[in-house]
Amino acid sequence: MQFQHVVCGGTFDHLHLGHKQLLSACFESGKEVTIGITSGAMVRHKPYYYSLQSYMLRKRNVLEFAAEQKKEVKIVQIEDIYGPTAKNSTFEALFVTEETLPGAKAINNMRIEVGMKPLFVQLVPFVLDEYGDRITSERIRQGITSREGKRYDKLLISREKRILPESLKQVLREPLGRVISSFSTLSKEEIEEMKHLASVQGRFYLCAIGDVVTYELKKKGVSPFLSVIDGQTKREALNVKILKEILEIERYNAINEKGTIGKDAVTALLRLFDMGHNKAVNQILVQGEEDLLTLAVVLIAPLGCIVWYGQREVGAVSVKVTEEMKRRVYNLLQQFN
Repeated sequence: MQFQHVVCGGTFDHLHLGHKQLLSACFESGKEVTIGITSGAMVRHKPYYYSLQSYMLRKRNVLEFAAEQKKEVKIVQIEDIYGPTAKNSTFEALFVTEETLPGAKAINNMRIEVGMKPLFVQLVPFVLDEYGDRITSERIRQGITSREGKRYDKLLISREKRILPESLKQVLREPLGRVISSFSTLSKEEIEEMKHLASVQGRFYLCAIGDVVTYELKKKGVSPFLSVIDGQTKREALNVKILKEILEIERYNAINEKGTIGKDAVTALLRLFDMGHNKAVNQILVQGEEDLLTLAVVLIAPLGCIVWYGQREVGAVSVKVTEEMKRRVYNLLQQFN
């Protein structure tokens, strides 16, 4: 069906395959296309808001996709569910997903009340990920899936364990992020910034992999959302005093053999992240070795999370979880035996 003028609306955060399917449906059916993009005020209530892209970046991504499809569009910033549909009488069709269908009904009721013709409502199906769940911006920000529907947890739990190959040992000696020789080198301002971001973004902000890293952060008054320890440092038993300082009363115990990423430990990690902000447990005590679990945490942590881990002979490394970092780690893990 062809229309002269069609409209759709949404957040379009981390533009993914579902967004592209909705936009493509508009492009195919409308000679003229108007796209409403939500303002910052409309999205502050959304989960994992801190990693939600700015309005200007979301707008740019939509315009770039439209240009790729050789389609000219009009972008309108919207402050409520009605957007331009409240006044524009040239619209003929509104394109929605099942999630935004109730908004379409409210829009048509409003248009009828003010004497405008109701819009034809075209329902566009969701795009599903590898597990058959719909791809959403929230799940991308949560760190569960990629924009293309790749499920990060699927890679980790598809085998009982993944073994580090010799070919990657040298590669993984290269730090994944910023390196500090000691936590004493962090300025007071940096420590306060970490505390501030943890309070603003919630406990998901910070993860610590390693006994000494966990201890040093706690000494600075920074409490990790998640700590993974094994009671060792440099392959030797940890100082009893330090172990008492960092060991939580409530914790999970998991097995993870040296040089591997095991399903038992990954399952425990997934359980902790699934529990969310209100969980009582925030620590995993590993029987074996926790070193390679850094990769697992980076892969399944929410976007924007900071993961601290210890690097032998180097110091401590701080990694910010981004989509690019997840892709990098995913590619590394695919090479594990």
